Amino acid sequence: MPQKPKRIFAAWQLSLALVFLCFGFLAIAQYNTHIAYSHSLETQNYSNLSTLALGLMDRRSQLFSEVNSLKYELEDIKDILYSGASLNDTVEERINTIQTAIGVTEVSGPGVSVTITSESSQLVAYDIIDIINELFVSGAEAVSINDQRVTVQTQIADFDGGYGNFSIVIDGQTLLLPVVIKAIGNPSTLEAGLIYTGGIGDILRILHIFPLVKQEENIIIPAAWRRPLIYSAPPSTIESS
Repeated sequence: MPQKPKRIFAAWQLSLALVFLCFGFLAIAQYNTHIAYSHSLETQNYSNLSTLALGLMDRRSQLFSEVNSLKYELEDIKDILYSGASLNDTVEERINTIQTAIGVTEVSGPGVSVTITSESSQLVAYDIIDIINELFVSGAEAVSINDQRVTVQTQIADFDGGYGNFSIVIDGQTLLLPVVIKAIGNPSTLEAGLIYTGGIGDILRILHIFPLVKQEENIIIPAAWRRPLIYSAPPSTIESS
């Protein structure tokens, strides 16, 4: 006798569950039908169709750009393979070129040295910057100041400590005389960029600054000190829908 109510309650619960299950299937079917109808092109107005068309055209352009980019990369790889060069060697060469450009590694080669002695008492930060800019314009591949590599992060500024205590500061360090600027590149071209008539050399001499420019067969420029990044970070990859 005590077990009979439990069997009746279980049967009633199962029946109710089946009813709700059937109702759920019907509701889902109706919802899917409504969504399919509302999203069909026949029910869209002109504005919505125009928006859809523009979106498809943009996506089509993006895909074409990606395909063309991949084609160019494929052609580059084919050229490398047909030439008999190793793909690994080519990648390593490109990495070395990038590292040299940003100052990650020590480099050596021909170039010029620019020496400014203590007799150039009027030397200021802008004079150093002008010399460096002229060297880069003349084709310098790497530049250093007193064996300190110059990169895009290098900071050169004047510092006035008061009471006649004036100095030039590079990345927080006081620049001591004599100043020796070294540059790797074509020695003749680099020298010509500094001594041509009416150029930076003549301007500096008017200011009583006397740089001594000398061609060098081999110059060693150390790797740069890498300032830690605080605000910068590689962009995150965002998948386009």
